[in-house]
Amino acid sequence: MTTSPALTLARADGSVATRSQRDCLDRAGRLAAALHQEGLVAVGDNVGILSRNSIEFVEASIAVASAGGRPVPVNWHWTATEIGYVLSDADIAVVFTGPEFVQVAQEAAALVGRPVTVVPLALTPGRVDVEDLISGHHSTLEHVDGALAASLGLIYTSGTTGSPKGIVREPMTAMQILSVAGSTANRMGLRDGGTALVPGPLYHTSPNAIATLALRMGSNVVLMEKFDAEQMLSLIDRFAVEHVKVVPTMLSRLLSLPEAVRRSYDTSSLTHVVHSAAPCPPEIKRQTIAWLGDAVTEFYGCSEGGTITWISASEWSARPGSVGRPADGAGVMIVDDGGAPVPAGVDGHVTVRGADYWPRFRYLHHADAAPAFIDVGDIGHVDDDGYLYLTGRSAEIVNIGGTNVYPAEIESVALGHPSVEDAAAVGQPVADSDLGEQIVLYVVARPGGELDSDDLNAWLHDRLATVKLPSQIIVRAQLPRDDNGKLYRRALS
Repeated sequence: MTTSPALTLARADGSVATRSQRDCLDRAGRLAAALHQEGLVAVGDNVGILSRNSIEFVEASIAVASAGGRPVPVNWHWTATEIGYVLSDADIAVVFTGPEFVQVAQEAAALVGRPVTVVPLALTPGRVDVEDLISGHHSTLEHVDGALAASLGLIYTSGTTGSPKGIVREPMTAMQILSVAGSTANRMGLRDGGTALVPGPLYHTSPNAIATLALRMGSNVVLMEKFDAEQMLSLIDRFAVEHVKVVPTMLSRLLSLPEAVRRSYDTSSLTHVVHSAAPCPPEIKRQTIAWLGDAVTEFYGCSEGGTITWISASEWSARPGSVGRPADGAGVMIVDDGGAPVPAGVDGHVTVRGADYWPRFRYLHHADAAPAFIDVGDIGHVDDDGYLYLTGRSAEIVNIGGTNVYPAEIESVALGHPSVEDAAAVGQPVADSDLGEQIVLYVVARPGGELDSDDLNAWLHDRLATVKLPSQIIVRAQLPRDDNGKLYRRALS
């Protein structure tokens, strides 16, 4: 384990590469100088980053921000057409790429119809790359007025249920920036001299924010090139990790490891195992708390409003299924289809308001600021004490004979079966039937286990109303999820 702050990349092949925090920030500062002095990035410019998790990804993010640009992470799973959409939508003129994505970036740039400079994040003969820019500048960039506030101004939604939307935040004051950073560090257990593990992809908001914040504040950061359950436990043991941010799919895959394997790694250093991004099936959450105890913490949030609610392991044990209560002045209001508030215990559209320090925003290409409370597509209810419970997504509701069925409920029940590692329920039209749609359930078996469809059917029959039962169960080797666990449901329907 390093004794001074460092950024470590844990590669999928088991090898690691480490660079000290001092070197990372020096390289980022010199890259920022190149971007600023050579006119590649001005304050307020949007700059794409298309790369797998890497040390250079983090450095480029910090460099762009230091120059006053807005780093816009781009999902490397996307096609040239999808990448071209973001380059065009955000008016991106410079995009940093991992070496394996140079060609697709060029193809995407050609679709934009205007010049886009593609800068590889590794040595690339015959091209100007990031190492050329860094080596050409021996001093770091001096302070640029408004740079930090401008850099936090744009983020894109994940685009798993449609085209990604650009979210333009109002420039934050210094006090707002400090409040966001301080609250994030405190609630997630990040500290100077501590160690944070980032297993999720940097093209998602939360892993990206944690990696850059933790490195800047003097934490050791261990970045996984790609999530692997046993490798993650090995890294926690090896680096005495205190903080790790995960999603429910990762927890399920960790629980798929034989107990003897899980117990062979020392996880006692963990103080914060933070999860979010999707509702966690209760059985997965119970098993995780039984294993990792009070370290398990959950938050609910969105790109538009930041973190909204928080819940500890003990609170969740008293209120299974809840994602917590609003914190730091954030708000939750449940409304009906007409926008009127509904009573506690009644499902409706979940509308949220960011914390007191969170900036107002508008969607890119929309002139008007978003309302105080925004609907981000979730359905749920609150109890009498203000704890939020999520039922599903409004875009995913399946109508069966006039009854609204929420796929998330079916998936949660299926994931409670000891042989199911992953599950996705989708609605499909039924020809020549007055029911309209039917449920098809896709499942993935836990490694080394046998998944009997009749047994799973019986499990579901005991726990779900007849209208919610799937008409078909399909076993697959894996489901179409991105690296942060978000399901591409369209690929199943």
